[in-house]
This record gives sequence, structure tokens and C-alpha cells, in this order.
Amino acid sequence: MSRRKTERRLLAAGLLALGALAVCLLLWQRRAALAERTEIILIQKALDDTDFWTSVAQGGEMAAEEHDADLTVMGPAEEQEIGLQNEMILEAIADKPDAIVLAPGSSEATLPYARQIEEAGITLVLLDSTMEEEAGISAVATDNFELGYKMGSYMKQFVAPDTVIGIVGHVEGSSTALGREAGFRAGLGEAQDQVAEIVFCDSITEKASELTRGLLEKYPEMDMIVGLNEYSAVGAARAVLELGLSDQIYMAGIDSSLEQIQLLEAGVYEALAIQKPFNMGYLGVETAVRAARGESVEENIDSGSELITKENMYTEENQKLLFPVGE
Repeated sequence: MSRRKTERRLLAAGLLALGALAVCLLLWQRRAALAERTEIILIQKALDDTDFWTSVAQGGEMAAEEHDADLTVMGPAEEQEIGLQNEMILEAIADKPDAIVLAPGSSEATLPYARQIEEAGITLVLLDSTMEEEAGISAVATDNFELGYKMGSYMKQFVAPDTVIGIVGHVEGSSTALGREAGFRAGLGEAQDQVAEIVFCDSITEKASELTRGLLEKYPEMDMIVGLNEYSAVGAARAVLELGLSDQIYMAGIDSSLEQIQLLEAGVYEALAIQKPFNMGYLGVETAVRAARGESVEENIDSGSELITKENMYTEENQKLLFPVGE
């Protein structure tokens, strides 16, 4: 065999070896990258078809994708299933993720389970609600007092000396319900003395309708009703419409489901004080990823809120808030 042929064969063999080494290096890098992906579990108050929790999950999924994290979203079918959510927390702890983003169903009953997350050495970020004691490395939520205050301040203009006001809340004792009620009353100012009663629907739309009918039977002169979340606001509006009283009762609500937007357009609601659930989900997961990777994060993050009326709902900025997905 000539010297030239031998050199060519050696060169070819060398190139093949280098190619194989490059492939192995790429595979190793890919496996290392996959191994380094941050595992996040998002436990919502509910995993249902409401626009609010759907938007929260979508925001979280976008954050996970943009920050090279793997996200699992879980939650009970309904918000009042606090015991089931607590069981899910234990399941999540057993999976040993890098971080858990938790929207606590109860500021009191969920607290011992939040403590177990921390004791397991798992990064905890609270979402939407806080606890009765300090927990987690960060809390991403709407400023619920400010949210209620915006609604109360706006609705005050419709209050007359003889106005009777009813409030339909969601989960009694929850930090969101307490904050929004307090903010709404503060926004009303002196007119808060005209609040006749607050009832709680346990975040069940049908129950909110039933309670609203009960309020109107008990207080026939009631001419203002507000709902403190999507379930309560939608249920109250449905009851008022069924009774044919939409032109006699001033209404407002919190959140921005498609049905609520349609009710605002139709003039059933005077205003909607809206949260930014997509933003909340995004910030919650982003904060969890950063904290799990050892980065410093803020203790309290306000995900924002806006007051939407029929007059300003068609602005470009508010349209993006009302229909965030796909923007």
C-alpha cells in the first residue's frame, strides 16, 4: 500500500473519530441541559373552565417555556375543595420538584401543608392569595384592597341617600375576599354604611344566583349589588337578569370572563375591576424558576389591576387586558 493511501485512510479514520466524538458531545450536552431543566408544579385553587384560572395556567406555561422549565399544572375541580387541594400538595411534595407555586385555597387550612413544602426543602411561591402567617419566599398576587377600592370608588357615584347595597363574596375568610370587601367599603366612603349584607357563594356560580335572589327577597329595595370574583359576579348578574331587574339595579364585578365582558357591553354591569391573571401566572412561575436557580426575588409582587367601564373597554390597552391570550 502506498504511503499516500495510508495517509488518506488515517485521515478518514481520524475524521470519523472526530465526528463520533462531536455527536457524543452534542448528546451529552443535550442530556445535561435536560437534566438541568427546572421542575415546577403549579397548584391552583381550581383547575376548571373559568377564564381566570385558564389564563393563570396559560401565563405559567409561557413563563416555563421562555425560561427552559418543565411545568405541571394541577388543582381541584372547584375552589371550595380545600381538602383535595391539600392532598395534591402532598402529592407534589412527593414528586420533589425544584419549586411549587401555590394558590392556597384557605389562608388557615392550607398553612400546615405550605409548611411541609418548606420543610421538604422545596422553593415555595404563593400565588393569588397569602396565608394567615408568613410563608414562601415570594407572593405574587393582585393588591386585593386596591382592586376593591377601585370598584367602590367608581360605584360611589351611583349611590343615593336611600340606596341599599348587597355584596356577593366568594370564599368567606379568604385573604382575597377580605381584602376586596375592605377595599370596596373604603372606596364607598361614608356610603359603606348603606351595605345591608354580604353573602358568600363558595365560588359556585349557581349558589351566587340563589343567594342574590335571597338578598332581593329580603331587601326588595336593594338597588346595588357587586360580586367579588367571577363566580359571584356572574351568578349575581344571571339572577338579576332572570328577575328582569337589570334596569333597576346598579351592578359591578371583579374579574373579566367572556360572559362578564358581554354583560358589561350590554349595560348590566357599570364596571369591572379586573385582575391580570395571565400576568399573575407568568410572574408566579418566572419567580419560582429564578428562586429555584438561586437568584434573588422580590418578597411581594403585585400582578396589577384595572377598572374597566363601557367607555374605556375598547381602548387598545384594555382590549389586550381583556383578551390577553394570543397577543
